[in-house]
Amino acid sequence: MPFTYEQEWYDTNVRQATVHKNVRLSYEILGPLDRSLFEQAVHHFVARHDAVRMEVLPLNERTPTAAQRVRPLGPDERIVHHQDVKAVSAEQFGVYAGAVLTRDFRKPWTTGHRPYTLRLLRYTSEHHAFLATFQNLVFDGRAHHLFAHEIWRDYETLRRREEPPLTAPSFAAAALRQRTAFGPRHLRRAQESWYDRAGFAGLNPWHRPDHAAASADGAVRAELGAAQVAALRQACEREHCTLLQWVVAAFARAVAQCTGRRRLSLWTSMDSRRAAERDVVGMFAGVAPLKVEHATAPLSEVRAEVSGQVLEALRYQQLGGRQMRTMLRELAPDEGWLGRDIHINLRRFEGDHLGTRHDGDLRITPDAYPLRRVTFANASALQLRCDEHRDRLFINLLFDGHRVGRQLAQAILGCLAADLTVACATDVRTPRKSS
Repeated sequence: MPFTYEQEWYDTNVRQATVHKNVRLSYEILGPLDRSLFEQAVHHFVARHDAVRMEVLPLNERTPTAAQRVRPLGPDERIVHHQDVKAVSAEQFGVYAGAVLTRDFRKPWTTGHRPYTLRLLRYTSEHHAFLATFQNLVFDGRAHHLFAHEIWRDYETLRRREEPPLTAPSFAAAALRQRTAFGPRHLRRAQESWYDRAGFAGLNPWHRPDHAAASADGAVRAELGAAQVAALRQACEREHCTLLQWVVAAFARAVAQCTGRRRLSLWTSMDSRRAAERDVVGMFAGVAPLKVEHATAPLSEVRAEVSGQVLEALRYQQLGGRQMRTMLRELAPDEGWLGRDIHINLRRFEGDHLGTRHDGDLRITPDAYPLRRVTFANASALQLRCDEHRDRLFINLLFDGHRVGRQLAQAILGCLAADLTVACATDVRTPRKSS
């Protein structure tokens, strides 16, 4: 079966051009973990989700374009690698777990191997580390959430001596539907839409405002609590938009307020799953350019423009990786980045935000083992990372010190937070005056 559009984009424009990195999860598990039942829970996930049993086919006369197939599990195939670790302290055990996770995080996908590495490290009978890495080509942010949810659900199901689900929505079927659902006319319209939005990005690159002082690279952060998030969701319901669309609009307006720029090009993450495919594990996360031509308008008008652009991007997301590379070269032959100066990563998590949680006799801490000696470069001038939970909204604004600077980034974040706070307390259908 063919790659999804997002797989093709990632394979063409990211995997072949950057240092290799995978999707990672890690858990510190304290308490009497039943290792056999836990391995069964992970095995159930792999067995029912065909995306993590994919293998990429070599290019030849039979497969001239990127393609993949499902390789079934062997009857005695081991899913989770177990290891007993001798360490002088829990701290040293944690350092070792972080080093192992880092190695797996940077490990390329080689022919004949599964697109995952799953390890259960044992320090004592009541202290374990579970480390999971997946190849990004078959695993996106939504898949990350589904894995974390399902393995603990299935572990509890097995502890009750019940049977976990044996089947799940097929990634292979969803990928095939995606690539066959549209005719030539729609695909031509998708290409025209991409040329329009990406061309706008090329015409409106980021330039550091004269008043912005350079600084070291960094990040500024804000957080909305449960009451604020609940009020903001009510405002979104009244105005028929999503919370994340509202955040993007407020962010665009904040940038405009602090820089005087009326026209902005935003590149955002985009999940192309249909509503009926929300539980499909696989790779459906791509990027899309949005054009905002009136970012200095009242918030309600900017929100309407952003919402329209998001719908446009979702409707016409179908552009293959090779088509995209050709388009980018035509629009910017000497500038492959093509004005991707302002990048937005949006993630939505079901349920409340939890750090360490208690699950029966177990105490489970996610993201317990940081990567070691790994740094991440941010090529954007501004990158907004927004994580939405049922009871919390985390906003993290990364900035390029030379092109933006801490002072300007802090001012943008302040305007963004002010717009969100006012939206929680007022009738949002009445535009407020800019400060």
